Amino acid sequence: MLFPITDLLDEQECYNYLLHVLHPNGLCCQLGHPLPQDQAPHDRSRSTILKYKCRICSRVFNLFTRTVWSGTRYSCVQVVLIMRGFVQGHSTNQVAGELDLDYSNLLRRRHQIQQLGLERQPKKPLLDQETEADEMFQNAGEKGTPHQDKTDPPRRRASKRKGKGTMDNDRPPVMGIVGRTTGQVRLHVCDNTRQVTIEPKVETGTIATTNMYTDESSAYAHIAKTGRGHATVCHSAKEWARDDDGDGIREVHCNTMEGIWTGLRNFLRTFRGVHKKYLPQYVAMFEWSHNLKRVNSEFLRTLIIPHFTCFPT
Repeated sequence: MLFPITDLLDEQECYNYLLHVLHPNGLCCQLGHPLPQDQAPHDRSRSTILKYKCRICSRVFNLFTRTVWSGTRYSCVQVVLIMRGFVQGHSTNQVAGELDLDYSNLLRRRHQIQQLGLERQPKKPLLDQETEADEMFQNAGEKGTPHQDKTDPPRRRASKRKGKGTMDNDRPPVMGIVGRTTGQVRLHVCDNTRQVTIEPKVETGTIATTNMYTDESSAYAHIAKTGRGHATVCHSAKEWARDDDGDGIREVHCNTMEGIWTGLRNFLRTFRGVHKKYLPQYVAMFEWSHNLKRVNSEFLRTLIIPHFTCFPT
């Protein structure tokens, strides 16, 4: 059941919120010239989103100039609720239905915004002295892509293919690293789980002195050669945790990462299937939500302003 939430929000308050998010130092033109407080609008055709003409460079601008929302006809209330739905992982169908918007246009907008989130995933390695690494395989075919070739029909149900998945067989692996102290994660959608694919992500995602815990996958076979400590549990032998140092704590496990996979699967389940082309975007949004916990202005800027360079931590 849809709820008319747009009727309950104030357009001017949403404008003020977006102004604070997008222009924390005050509204300015494309070249950064500040808007004088006494300047009258250049165009009042939209009651809230007014256009101004810069007195220095004569450029016309408004609240959304130089953002992904430039030229939009959506109201400030709609933009706020759309961004809220995207970062909280609501399905595009739900957001479009609740706001009475076109689904196709909103989906394209979502992919544009999520692409910025993907490109701006944290690149710094985790500083934890103890980390875990693991992979999961996510069913992701070509949802929405027409299949004209009769020998390559679209999948109607979840893939039941056994063994390790790859991007080619529509079960792309997601490789994850989690720090046991900070709880921060680094997630990557990979083409396969070969050592040449996985090991570079371990090296860039962790510090050289970390102690890493994994399962018995051969992708991690040479981690110790990088100088990192490495211990494994053998899931095939029904081993899930082990105490190597005799202190009574079973420190050798990757159960923290396994728990995060449950959260990621629940996050993706809302969308009832994701095209494998866009899967990295959705995984990136989950990583942001896991690491940040609470939406802040810096995070919204990373998703809305293409040239924004000050990323949230």
